Amino acid sequence: MIELKANEYDKITPLIAHKEHDFIFVFVQSVIDRNQPGRIFINNMDNPTAGLVASRGGKYYLFGDEQDLSFNRYLLDFLANPDNHAHFYDLYFSSNSWISMIQVPLHDNVVELKRSHYILSDTAIIPDKHHVQSGKFQLTRMNTQLYDKYVQEMDHSYSLLWDSAEMYLERAIGYCYLNESGFVSACNTFYLGGGYIEPDIITLSEYRNQGLAFTLCQEFIIQSRQRKLIPYWDCDSGNEASNQLANKLGFNKVGEVPILWWHEDKQVIANYLVKYNYQI
Repeated sequence: MIELKANEYDKITPLIAHKEHDFIFVFVQSVIDRNQPGRIFINNMDNPTAGLVASRGGKYYLFGDEQDLSFNRYLLDFLANPDNHAHFYDLYFSSNSWISMIQVPLHDNVVELKRSHYILSDTAIIPDKHHVQSGKFQLTRMNTQLYDKYVQEMDHSYSLLWDSAEMYLERAIGYCYLNESGFVSACNTFYLGGGYIEPDIITLSEYRNQGLAFTLCQEFIIQSRQRKLIPYWDCDSGNEASNQLANKLGFNKVGEVPILWWHEDKQVIANYLVKYNYQI
């Protein structure tokens, strides 16, 4: 595999489209646009036909010709080496033909999951703003202090997605609800690239079913449209709450895409499979 320099990332643009469906992979565009850190590998510098985009946030995309055996050997070595990954990775593909080729050699190191993809069209009408039932929380836009607090207390993986709070605030969008203890609910930019923006939503269990996530997402959509960005939604197909929220917000389902997931802690995988009703 040959690793591209940042000024060479555009080489892969003609190759990255999904061969079987109109899926968008926002994390791929984010690396190409250099909005968020990652690495890109190809099989041939002069005439690339296959490659791998590895976002530092743990999402990978394998694209192009499935039959380059030399590239595939290097690829499998790369994927099998835990030193190349930050605790986990989600491996997406430009065609389903890749899956058995990759899954069989990696055997028990990965599991197959399904992801639901949604897009919000330019003409979709955002449902009327929801009034939070509790009335206890004030909608707050992310600032430097809140972003750093979110990374430290809620989701450390954001330190992989964005190099700094300043970069996040310059390029991304985030809103939250707080109480005296800290975050109650938050909607942040997960990935941003190619004219698309992908939200990431979390609400503490004791505060769910109060309309918090819905209201935060509405604000996120409004701000995205003001920036001429198209919201794109990617969630586990078994995550009923996330799928229902996408539908409620007016997103249109693009389809379901299979992925392979590796995590260094197999108990984390086992818990996840139970939570989202996968057959074990």
